[in-house]
Amino acid sequence: MDNLIDPFVEYTTNMNEWIESSTSTVNAVNYTYEVPQNWYPVFAGVLYEANMINLEPGKIKYRYRVGGYDPVNQIIKKSNEFSFVTAPIPSPEEKTTIAMLGDQGTFMILGFATSNKLIELQDELGVDVVMYAGDLCYAGLSGDLTPFNNVTEDDEFGHIWDLWGIQNEPIAATRPFMTTPGNHESFYNWTAFTNRYKMPTNGYQNFWFSYDYGNVHMISLSTEHCFESDCEQMIWLKSDLEQAILNRKVVPWIVVSMHRPVYCSDESQYDSHSPGGIYQTLLEPVFLQYDVDLVLQGHMHAYERIHPLQNGIVTVTPSIYRPSVGKRVDLYHSDGKGPVYVVQGNTGAMQVEKWIHPQPEWSAIRFANGYIPPRDIQNFEGTEMLKGFILNSNYSDTFGFGVATFANSTHLHYEVIPVTGTIGTDEFWIVKRE
Repeated sequence: MDNLIDPFVEYTTNMNEWIESSTSTVNAVNYTYEVPQNWYPVFAGVLYEANMINLEPGKIKYRYRVGGYDPVNQIIKKSNEFSFVTAPIPSPEEKTTIAMLGDQGTFMILGFATSNKLIELQDELGVDVVMYAGDLCYAGLSGDLTPFNNVTEDDEFGHIWDLWGIQNEPIAATRPFMTTPGNHESFYNWTAFTNRYKMPTNGYQNFWFSYDYGNVHMISLSTEHCFESDCEQMIWLKSDLEQAILNRKVVPWIVVSMHRPVYCSDESQYDSHSPGGIYQTLLEPVFLQYDVDLVLQGHMHAYERIHPLQNGIVTVTPSIYRPSVGKRVDLYHSDGKGPVYVVQGNTGAMQVEKWIHPQPEWSAIRFANGYIPPRDIQNFEGTEMLKGFILNSNYSDTFGFGVATFANSTHLHYEVIPVTGTIGTDEFWIVKRE
């Protein structure tokens, strides 16, 4: 691909025409990166980056386009037009809606379908921000293929990053598109991830950082880096939470995004995400101390909601709210006894999950593989035997994404939107006590 000369971004609040007096233009920079060359094509493109300046806060709508001089065709090229609104001025009553996803991918298996569903609904749902809890595109090459394709588990097919970007362009081009690192971003020392996705700079690169949007303080952590008390990330996390606590009258909600889960009843790697596991031991005391409200997780290719806990013991049991016949919504009255944990790893990657049986008391609901196992099943074989009788559903029915709506300073609503069908849903409220 040939470089554009003098690349730029132009943007305006005029929704009808481009008038020089009301259009701002900033120059862009272009760069590339290199990864080891193998027999298959590697990334050989160009990335462009620009900072839009003097944007007016307060949900002001802008439209924009990018361009530059094409020396081959000797013309100024300009992109399609996109639009976005600027971040609101932080306020406790500023309604904020965040779409939450994890472990997506592209064509493996339904990442593209989840993107299409979010694209279809993002305006209707009023999505302000999109947050990914790691394992974005799965560009890494599977170890299962290595004997046949002369590749190793350390190799990455870079064009999958391009495909994931194209797949999500209608989302990323119109609202903040925030990424948390997962283990599948680490190839070639994180080269593609750190070059393609730039995040706020108040932490360390795009590995850990935080930002305020509306009435939410959002923290992104890296489970691929150290969490011990003397590690840089943990020192930063506690400092960031101290500041968030001081600002809680303005920004009342605190949400953490991380890839590997603190709690999950998926059988795979259970020792690491169960009571006594590494993340529970190191992070749960911090979440409790600073009264974190919600933790978004991924890594396991399933959906699961976990009640607020301390050392594996449920601290807040939800009351049941029935807004209509046959519909159940759980309601947590939050009083500083721990966050609700959500594993939203059902966004597109292959679901071949096995659950711990019987279902732990701290697990509110869980689903994967196209069905919801009943609580009274005592072992995996029993679940498999009954699978055909449990629900009339399709494999794709347990894929989807979450939508967290922070309605005001006291009420948070979370809902899971399935790609297909109606079984892959969950809904709950967190209500803060005055």
